[in-house]
Amino acid sequence: MTTPPAAGVKRGSILLLGLPYFGRLLVRDLAGLGWDVRYIDHPGRHVTGWAKVATAATRADIVYLIGSRIDRGSPQDNLLRFRRKPVVIHWVGTDVQIAVDEHRRDNVALRIAERATHWCDAPWLAEELRTAGVKSEYVPLPIPVAEQEPPPLPERFGVLLYYPVDRMARAVFDIDTMLRLPAAFPDVHFTLIPSPPETLPKPLPPNLTARPWVDDMDPLYRETTALVRLTTHDGQSFMAAEALSRGRYVIWTHPMRGSIQASGFEQVSAALRSLVERHRNGGLALNAEGRRAALEQFGGGRPLAELDERLRAMLPG
Repeated sequence: MTTPPAAGVKRGSILLLGLPYFGRLLVRDLAGLGWDVRYIDHPGRHVTGWAKVATAATRADIVYLIGSRIDRGSPQDNLLRFRRKPVVIHWVGTDVQIAVDEHRRDNVALRIAERATHWCDAPWLAEELRTAGVKSEYVPLPIPVAEQEPPPLPERFGVLLYYPVDRMARAVFDIDTMLRLPAAFPDVHFTLIPSPPETLPKPLPPNLTARPWVDDMDPLYRETTALVRLTTHDGQSFMAAEALSRGRYVIWTHPMRGSIQASGFEQVSAALRSLVERHRNGGLALNAEGRRAALEQFGGGRPLAELDERLRAMLPG
């Protein structure tokens, strides 16, 4: 039984910076608990954007970054030059890869590595950060999993693929394997998000539909039997947890209880073929193990309660 976030307890102000999708979800969750949260899109390396951040940072009890740079002279390094109150960096994926590269170049800002509080959203990221000289803890971000009874698997076997639009983000995705799968399974329908067709190599297979950003994912999950996410580097996938909580199957390069770990065309196609054959034979039920695992990890408000407790501990007494 999870202890809900404490009500009627003193909470302070947070300046939240970072990736828009994660940031706006977290603003909603923390504001709902009574935190005074201001969100600013990550300014990148824009000087005027960081000037706005610096002004807001002087007023906030906690500065909370979702994703960060770690190199000397970076805006984050300059922020910590004058900031004496708590700074939290929540590492979520490619930012860790960049930090490790900066460490290899002997370009890590000690202010960032030693003075900030470091959390990461996937267990394997903590080990990667350790190699860059950063001590971090695994602290999951709240993920909006579906706790109500899931809909049945669709009659037509459907596969959901994820391939981002951003060029830098695309670098860690195995698009070659993803685009080979539809031809190997011509009777299966594939949906790829959030990249519209004009951003993808031509010609697209006839059984692949490419769609831009989807605001309401629930109807799409209803049409999905299996989510396939293929990355060479990753943090905790929100979509993997969301799909598992709905009893869907997940084939992912990284380990997650209740999912199928696979990489490369041979492994992924073998895993998918097994699911398709069970579906055709009438033996593919909801992924009960995956749903149970996702709800145990992310359901019941557990990650939000832990986050709330950790943040309150940083406030002055």
